[in-house]
Amino acid sequence: MAAPAPKFPIDLSKETAEARDIRLVWERERLAEAEDDLANGRYIEGDEAIRWLENEIAETMAGIQRGKE
Repeated sequence: MAAPAPKFPIDLSKETAEARDIRLVWERERLAEAEDDLANGRYIEGDEAIRWLENEIAETMAGIQRGKE
């Protein structure tokens, strides 16, 4: 089972040793997942990557706007 995602943004000056350990486990899992995706050809590039990024930005901005209503 994946470790829970840390709460961002993280104030590293106030992070406890336990919270740091939990965050590092989560980060290692994400890196391993990304490395596996790359090694197995699961990635996008070029125009497809730009369209994906633009969509992610639009969805995030829409969520922010809904939160303000």
